[in-house]
Amino acid sequence: MSLQVTIGTAPCSWGVWWPDGTPSGTPYNVFLDQAAEAGYKALELGPVGYLPTDIGQLRDELASRGLSICGGTACYDFLKAASFADVRADVDELCKRLLAFDVHYLMTMDGTAMSRETKAGLKEQQERTYRIFGEMGRYCRDTYGIEILMHPERCSLIETRQELERLIDLDLCICFDNGHYAAANGGWQKGDRSALDFLEAHIDHIPYLHFKNVSGEVRKQELDGALAWDDPKMDDIMCDLEDGIIDYEAYRDLLDRLNFQGVGIIEQDCPHATTQEAFEKAKKNLVYLQKIHLIP
Repeated sequence: MSLQVTIGTAPCSWGVWWPDGTPSGTPYNVFLDQAAEAGYKALELGPVGYLPTDIGQLRDELASRGLSICGGTACYDFLKAASFADVRADVDELCKRLLAFDVHYLMTMDGTAMSRETKAGLKEQQERTYRIFGEMGRYCRDTYGIEILMHPERCSLIETRQELERLIDLDLCICFDNGHYAAANGGWQKGDRSALDFLEAHIDHIPYLHFKNVSGEVRKQELDGALAWDDPKMDDIMCDLEDGIIDYEAYRDLLDRLNFQGVGIIEQDCPHATTQEAFEKAKKNLVYLQKIHLIP
């Protein structure tokens, strides 16, 4: 098997979406302890300010646990950004922090949330967002040697296949989150191939993966109209890797056939889980990928 994945995890798998550790409230030192105990060796930085921003302190915290950084995270409300200049200072600071750890991937996403109907009336803002992403990608590549990776997010400005392909046309790379992609573009039955088809078509622009899976039950309710896009029950649309609509053994075989050699982050959105529940899920998902030989 030629497949080589540098496996990691991220604070969001512990229910940490914001710098203050909410919604789970998991302290950063507990996250680091549990990530190492679960068997992970690499991490995303997560929301800026959650992990220590002092480089020396963070380096010591990681080294004491045998951990490393594999990517950064930048989430912005692009509806409020008139141009790249509005976020450049934040991007500069984050890129410099990444280079201190010899990391060259910065995952970014649009932090807005909206229905497809609302988005249909925001064509001008969406076009502006494409321009901002394009400028950000060129700037980070030319200035820092860092690759901007656009992360698709369901119910955001960038979620559909066509929207992602617009970014690829700008020579941007993708942090391919198969769960968010399938939740925005796929069906509800096991074996859904939407994520696999996109990966195969665009592997040349996908050096970085997020491993997720989608609850077929929740997705079916959404497609049937029983759940609105913003129903609180939609928080449960992401499930354990072995339980959802994406066939991970088929995904493994495709990655192997494509000779994928990059980063893979096991990431499960579980905003309502306790710290201990999130820890158990993180262990379970890692063991599952080892069991099916997607990773050693």
